[in-house]
Amino acid sequence: MLLVSASPAAHEPAHGRWSLEDALSRAQAENPELLLRRARIARADAVRRQTLQGSLPTLSFDASYLRLDTSLLDDIPVLEPGFPPILTRRDLGPVDARIATVQVVQPLINVGAWNARRQAELQTDAARSVLRRTRDEVALAVIESYFGARTAERRVEAEQRGLATAERALRQAEAGFDEGLIPPVDVLRARSRVLEMEARVATAKSQVVAAHALLRQVLGIEGQDPLQLTDAVPEPPRALPPEPAESEILARRNDLQALQETVSAARYGVRRSRAAYVPDVNLLLRYQHVETDRPLDLAESGWMVGVNLRWTPFAGLGQAGAVDEARAVAQEADAELRALRLLARGEVQEARADWEAELLGWDRASSGVEDAEAALALTEARYAEGLDDITSLLQAQAEELGALTREINARFNTLVAAQRYRLAIEAGDPAVISP
Repeated sequence: MLLVSASPAAHEPAHGRWSLEDALSRAQAENPELLLRRARIARADAVRRQTLQGSLPTLSFDASYLRLDTSLLDDIPVLEPGFPPILTRRDLGPVDARIATVQVVQPLINVGAWNARRQAELQTDAARSVLRRTRDEVALAVIESYFGARTAERRVEAEQRGLATAERALRQAEAGFDEGLIPPVDVLRARSRVLEMEARVATAKSQVVAAHALLRQVLGIEGQDPLQLTDAVPEPPRALPPEPAESEILARRNDLQALQETVSAARYGVRRSRAAYVPDVNLLLRYQHVETDRPLDLAESGWMVGVNLRWTPFAGLGQAGAVDEARAVAQEADAELRALRLLARGEVQEARADWEAELLGWDRASSGVEDAEAALALTEARYAEGLDDITSLLQAQAEELGALTREINARFNTLVAAQRYRLAIEAGDPAVISP
């Protein structure tokens, strides 16, 4: 399996403006965690193919050229044909020889290889299940980081709105002071509020930079320029799928399926280690051709069919140690599976409770914004008429900004809580946001 990754630019929008769909598409193609998971699938699949060697034949070809030149072949007595024969001496070297061999080995009984193949298949299935779970987790991370950046931008807008309100109050206080209607302390306090809001705007802008950096990391984008995000933070869903039964939760979740397949693979690993005590039987087919020149002038071919049995009943406790190690790996995987099952049950209940709490908080925060805006407008009017002092005005400004900030944060938190609940119960694609 060859991994081919398109260039990052292929997944970037041509207009340079990122919608949530663009971000999800980019993350599915370039997110570092997903690239790592795909590489692990490729490695597991390669191991699975290697295990075919235990059941498929092995074909090998060997060709050699030999040249022998030694003093033992010099001055060799040789009888010349004739009557009477004559004894002469000749140099019989050097000798050239060519040997070609073709061999086929077909495994007949290889229990270890059979179990190794089944173990590799389960490990590949587990890697694919992990990839499916990671895709959902990355989709959730994209939603959280994308709307986290948009929420940070909304906080900047809220702080700038608060700054504009503070500047309006400062101008109102300065105008009243010029007319002798407002004491100088009101101007000083209003000016102090403006300075405070300027600092808060700067802090909010720095949070936008951090949020965009996190989004670039999730999307696998290099560089430092802020991204142009187009999708606003939607309203969180007010209805979610009911909490499923425990058996359904365990059957749905890809991470549990992956770990279950890992446990099964580990058990086959134990069988594979035990198979070291079982003999292997192979069918051997061999064809060989030998050709030499003088003094033999030989050109012969031969073939052989045989059955090979290989058995190692004792290997210095190496086999026993391998079995113990495989058992320990299986026990570790089984313990991790049990822990994840317990965690999955708790995650669903916790995620559901978090979403319900965040939804209630968002409803209350939304109502609070309207009340705070009305209270601020009323206080500004009363201050202009001299019925309220600067303390009441500044307090109303702070309450209005706090209510707006709470609504911004609550909307984002409720949206993320809903998506985390959907991930906890594997309720479809977390990227699908439905109010």
